[in-house]
Amino acid sequence: MDTVDAIVVGSGAAGVNAAWPLVEAGLRVRMLDFGNKDRHYESLIAHKSWSELRRSDPHQHRYFVGDQLEGIPFGDVRVGAQLTPPRLFISEDCERFLPVDSSTFAVTESLAEGGLASGWGAGVFPFDDADLADAPINRQDLAPHYEAVAERIGVSGDQGDLQPFFGECSSMMPPLEIDSAGEQVFKRYQKRRDALRAAGFHLGKTRLAACSELHRGRGPHPHLDMDFWADAKRAVYRPRWTLEELKAFENFEYQDRRLVEHFNEVPGGVEVCVRNISNGQQERQRSRSLVMAAGALGSTRIVLRSLGMHDRPVPVLCNPYTYVPVLNTGMWGKPCKDRRHSLAQLTALSFSPGDRSRYTQAQLYSYRSLLLFKLIKESPLSRVDSMALLRLMQPLLGIIGIHHGDRPTPDKTLRLRAGGNGQDRLEIEYVQSKAEQAAQLADEKRVLACFRKLGCWPIKKISPGHGAAIHYAGSLPMGAESGEPGCDQDCRLNGTRSVYLADGCVFPSIPAKGLTFTIMANADRVGTGLARSLQSGALRAGVRE
Repeated sequence: MDTVDAIVVGSGAAGVNAAWPLVEAGLRVRMLDFGNKDRHYESLIAHKSWSELRRSDPHQHRYFVGDQLEGIPFGDVRVGAQLTPPRLFISEDCERFLPVDSSTFAVTESLAEGGLASGWGAGVFPFDDADLADAPINRQDLAPHYEAVAERIGVSGDQGDLQPFFGECSSMMPPLEIDSAGEQVFKRYQKRRDALRAAGFHLGKTRLAACSELHRGRGPHPHLDMDFWADAKRAVYRPRWTLEELKAFENFEYQDRRLVEHFNEVPGGVEVCVRNISNGQQERQRSRSLVMAAGALGSTRIVLRSLGMHDRPVPVLCNPYTYVPVLNTGMWGKPCKDRRHSLAQLTALSFSPGDRSRYTQAQLYSYRSLLLFKLIKESPLSRVDSMALLRLMQPLLGIIGIHHGDRPTPDKTLRLRAGGNGQDRLEIEYVQSKAEQAAQLADEKRVLACFRKLGCWPIKKISPGHGAAIHYAGSLPMGAESGEPGCDQDCRLNGTRSVYLADGCVFPSIPAKGLTFTIMANADRVGTGLARSLQSGALRAGVRE
């Protein structure tokens, strides 16, 4: 049996960034992945702006609405809780291969090449020491890896009011251009800056994993307002860009159509049991080490199954999320420039006056390229009246997405249950306490009061349900006691010699900041440390350096 130095499970944000330092160190690395791709819509979308496609493409309905009308939010699906047709490959096959039971928690997993980050919002929000207070690592431990990942993926932003909370980034490119609506809000903030900052409200242009300049053969961003539909010039970071670079190394091997089921430690390393989806056959693959990067829920599923921990409760976390349609009065009677991007225009951090360790993160989006018809189900008016009104209001429409931090409680649990047909299922129970709900409402009231001062008037608050933020974490946390499901500060799985965790499952709590960039930095840290151990021979002996 061919034994490689490291097997990495998953090609998402964690997987490719954990693999990079291992491959760069000259080690033999094999990546196992299911690897779904969009083979249907990508080729249909021309390199043109949203407005030009809307005016001139006779086939636009195919990718905007979907050949099977999959772009229409039928039933209980809320606006903003649904992938666009060209992004549906991200969650394809999950219901079949990754079943979940829950009445209190919405789950979106991925078997795609590039994982969930094939459709992420590209926000780059490094953690500080307060954000990592529950973890056995700090900002200094992650600092070189934030820098390494930023150079690898391409980051744009500016040195504004958010820099003290996000830190320096030596490779950062100039920010993308914000749109007309964002400009109006930003101008009002600058006039009221001192008063708002005194109230704990800080606003700036969003730091994004998007290339405003040519970087590693990608970009510059063309500002076509098609970011929810296509990846023009590969300017917005997707993990498959790094996967393409990895495939150029002779010591890297990518195997797709593989579903990892469990692993066992054996003398000299790890044996991984894999189902080959192409032929249905079982495979056993060996490696000196194993890096789990299948997403927080995916990695937890495999680990609990491998350790024989069915029915054992573990924590589950996800940023509570509310989005708020708003009218931006600064746009009354003003034209909208067509050159724009679809990602978050502005980001705000709003701190609690009585507790500076608690804050809320909010992001402002302009509502255009996600299409007005989706808002009809949120309107109390008739379909015809709603559409006419929405067309008039479109330049003023915005969306504020509000994220909150999350911590484990006994009422937020995940269990692996054995299925009657031999297929295991995740069972998730997620219930917020009354204190958590009250704090969340107070934080939202405070942040929306500040946005009103900037001319953004809320129409209604919409809660898409627990889990909708898709920022899953906490199920196998760093610092867990020996014998408990979790890992040490190097992210080595408790009770193992050579199994490492590299995705969101390792964070014992999560702040309101989006988690993806920190997952990538920690994955780079895990890969870098593992490469050092493999090269020194320490891992083979089952000891630390």
